[in-house]
Amino acid sequence: MISVITASVRPEFLEIVKRCLERQTIDDWEWIVVSPFEYKPAIWVSDPPMREGDFYRLNGAWNKGIRKAEGDLFVSIVDGLWFPPDTLERLLNHYKANPKSCITCVGNQYDQMLYNKPEHLVWSDPRIQAGGTFRKVTADEMELCIASIPMQAIIDVGGFDEEFDHYAALSEKEMCHRIGKLGYEFYLDQTIEYRAIHHPRLSKDWDKRYFAGVEYYQKCLQGIEAGTRLNLDFVNRS
Repeated sequence: MISVITASVRPEFLEIVKRCLERQTIDDWEWIVVSPFEYKPAIWVSDPPMREGDFYRLNGAWNKGIRKAEGDLFVSIVDGLWFPPDTLERLLNHYKANPKSCITCVGNQYDQMLYNKPEHLVWSDPRIQAGGTFRKVTADEMELCIASIPMQAIIDVGGFDEEFDHYAALSEKEMCHRIGKLGYEFYLDQTIEYRAIHHPRLSKDWDKRYFAGVEYYQKCLQGIEAGTRLNLDFVNRS
């Protein structure tokens, strides 16, 4: 039922994900790691090659993992995360209860590891709100550190826009805007809380590339609202 996809360039950050997956309360899932290095414990898919002008190949990696996946539910889990044993079960239950639901989870950052679990809080997720554990959110609030999206929705809009590989971030939100046009809804489940190992940016140019991508992101949103931008045809699992 579930295809867990992790795009990674940090092999040392995959073991904590592996340990958490091994403790899951359900076993109807596959784990696909898209990376430049071979990772035997998972279904390994090699990174797509860098193209001229690329900052990274995250979106190309997601799309390549999706083409390899066999599950009905895409679950993104980034490297360096600890998460509870019932995480996949809860995400699957959301999908079964509402096949049009896309779920994002909350997570804080910690700078120490004690007994295989991040400790010592250094950053809190600003999306966490008091007075409720499950609420509807906008596409702009979707974060894919740990999140689930019906695979059919991703296929129907053609996957992640690989033009965003010239920039940094925002691609998951842009894709969710396209998915929203198909009637899918977005929710934040605060009961699923992951813990991230705090680490510096992979590149000192990250902020520069992020702000360079904002203009492209705004153009994408205009096309989505105008109805001229829906299926980009980056993935096809048929």
